[in-house]
Amino acid sequence: MAMKVLVVGDLHGNRPNIYFDGFDAIIAPGDFCSDAPRKYVILALRKRLENSNSKTRWYDIVGKREARKMIKKSLSDGREILEQLNSFGVPVYIVPGNWDWTKINDPDWDFLKQDHYKTLIKGLSNIVDVHHKIVDIGDYQIIGHGISSGPEYPQYKEDLERLKPKELAKRKREYERDSKKITSLFEKASKPVIFLSHNVPFNTTIDEITNKDSPRYGYHYGSLIAREMIDKYHPLVCIGGHIHEHFTKCKVGKTIAINAGFGPYVNIWLELSGNKIKKLKFYQGKKK
Repeated sequence: MAMKVLVVGDLHGNRPNIYFDGFDAIIAPGDFCSDAPRKYVILALRKRLENSNSKTRWYDIVGKREARKMIKKSLSDGREILEQLNSFGVPVYIVPGNWDWTKINDPDWDFLKQDHYKTLIKGLSNIVDVHHKIVDIGDYQIIGHGISSGPEYPQYKEDLERLKPKELAKRKREYERDSKKITSLFEKASKPVIFLSHNVPFNTTIDEITNKDSPRYGYHYGSLIAREMIDKYHPLVCIGGHIHEHFTKCKVGKTIAINAGFGPYVNIWLELSGNKIKKLKFYQGKKK
């Protein structure tokens, strides 16, 4: 029996338009919360790239009082979206995106050490968080890897030079820990796998940053772990987002990798049967 899935992309606080019906499940790769701090995050990143000794964070630019207001508004917007998706009465499989305010080990602000994401999804009976979990979904299993906003370990010279040895060692430990965790889930899989990653796989046609305003313009900035799992375990499909410039698919080995796109006007219809993709349709509605 075929499994019919609606896929939505990164929403960043915008309630999605739904162009399909009759689906058995919804899959979403995260970034439900709105991103008003985004321009300040980019500004702070530019400062750190220009000066390797800079520790400027986005909330240093706007001030913590204003930053707290922005985060609370962001969470409120994300909650509205999740309530909307929850209302369809089918399982909604998600992972947190980098804008969904998971716990951050920030040494300078305790507010960011709180896991706001847990509160964001609390009490929504159809929302299924699959971050670093394996979950049965009919004749398939879904494995999740959320949060990642770039290669889990730096791949470019300026990043390697900018970060102190202690920070690089920390990132390597975290990368190896998460890779081991996801590997163990794939080793347990007993059915065809749908791999849900917030970020798309590294060094593919769907992870190149083409936005000239981005300080990462021209870089491939996908997930190393997503790429490694595809290369090693060949899931039936990998669904991700994060890189907003792309709304399409590519084939990586035996796996179809999907960039689910950005904004409220994009939907994907994914129909699976056995160990095959029976139908895959990308639909972009007209902006109002």
